[in-house]
Amino acid sequence: MHRSTSDGHQPRPRQLIAAPPSHAVTAHGVTAYNRLSGPRAGYRPAAAGLSPLPAEFWRSWEVTRAVAGNTPGTVIALTRQAHGLSQAELGALAGFSQSAISRLETGGNLGYDIRVLRSLGRLLGVPPRLLGLADDSPPAALESVRLPIVGRLEELAGESSAALPGTAVDRRTLLDACIAAVVGAPTQEAWRLVDDGRVADPQTVHRLLVVRRLVNDADSWIGADGLAPAVAELYRLIDLMRRAASGGMRQWLLDVTALYAEFYGWLRQEVGDLRGAAEWTERSLQQAQAADDRDLVAYAYVRMAQLAESDRDDDRVIGLSRAALREPGICAQVRALALQQEARGHAIAGNAAACMSRLDEARGLDLPDAPPWSDRYRVGYYFDANHLKIQHASCLLELGRVRDAITFYEDHTDSREHLCRWEQAVHVARLARAYALVGELDRAAAVGTQALEMGSGTASTLVVEELRKLDVWDAVPAIANLTAELDRLS
Repeated sequence: MHRSTSDGHQPRPRQLIAAPPSHAVTAHGVTAYNRLSGPRAGYRPAAAGLSPLPAEFWRSWEVTRAVAGNTPGTVIALTRQAHGLSQAELGALAGFSQSAISRLETGGNLGYDIRVLRSLGRLLGVPPRLLGLADDSPPAALESVRLPIVGRLEELAGESSAALPGTAVDRRTLLDACIAAVVGAPTQEAWRLVDDGRVADPQTVHRLLVVRRLVNDADSWIGADGLAPAVAELYRLIDLMRRAASGGMRQWLLDVTALYAEFYGWLRQEVGDLRGAAEWTERSLQQAQAADDRDLVAYAYVRMAQLAESDRDDDRVIGLSRAALREPGICAQVRALALQQEARGHAIAGNAAACMSRLDEARGLDLPDAPPWSDRYRVGYYFDANHLKIQHASCLLELGRVRDAITFYEDHTDSREHLCRWEQAVHVARLARAYALVGELDRAAAVGTQALEMGSGTASTLVVEELRKLDVWDAVPAIANLTAELDRLS
């Protein structure tokens, strides 16, 4: 990075260099468009010292990929480097320490604080939309992805809200909306364009990440049966795109393919296909490793640990969670996920001290109180402090501290209500079992019925599996009625 020193001359305003020479490229590969000149103490925000960056910078590969990957800290880092500023210099301008700027740029939660991002964005001249912030003119590409899919999902939400058994989801319409939003063409034409390699560009990847977030959120109320066919077809489409691409775009599409493979693995688990879930999760792990996406590699290990938990294999749960934690540079949310999953493994093994130690370590991370908003998917984005609190109660139940688990669940009802619907249903089902274990069987039946109603239409297999643990009390009439309803659903 080029830096100037004080040479006794009057400081000059920074000037935009339209075609910087090759030696102006920093160690990170970003061109320093603004040269530093004059004493550093006199530098002021963009309006009084930094020239606007050229349009080609905002369209560059590095910036486009950072935006598509929902990493505003990286956008800040790239812009800072293009202005020729060090982290310490940017911190001095913005009123932060150098270490705070470093944490922000490497993915710390400060990088998702709207006030911080807006302040730094204004100082550096970053268009708000590139930081995931509201803008008077939202990008047309983003709206072209969201509107057709959101419209169809809202229709499906209306259909699902009736909670009628066997309500059909128009899977073809949903798939057509997703493909048209991504490729900008009807489904049949889209396949031809992809096969010809004519749609592999940064904007397409951006749209794929928006769709990934939309279908992820829709899973809370549509469920696996409605989403799985569309996700499987999208995976095939992206994989075909990848095979037709080359260079950096090919690797980038490999990463996106891995994101869709991981989600399809989750959808297989939702319907009880654990073998299919394992196969797709392992595929996601291999693709993430090839794409060098450390967060996704770690997350895939966590997912494999969750599948091992279904088999009550505490050794594999702990070992796979530790494999996730060994991945370098993973974000706080993925690290917390891995720690709480290791805690689950220790709880299954009956090791209370190790379980609580891992939960304490997870609580020491800088987790948000709510998931940061973004239209684009980001690995582990959903995991926040509320999830960790509820997982604590679940671990207490696993360890046999039943009354403590009940108290924790009841004291943190607000946290539970921040979870998506299927997660709430799973934990309410666990609470029902806790009441049964302490002899409050009528209350267990009432809470279990509530869980079944909450889980209707989405992730029902996971909820049913939890409620099936009440079968040992089916001599009690209230629980017998619940068991009969579970039999009917099965």
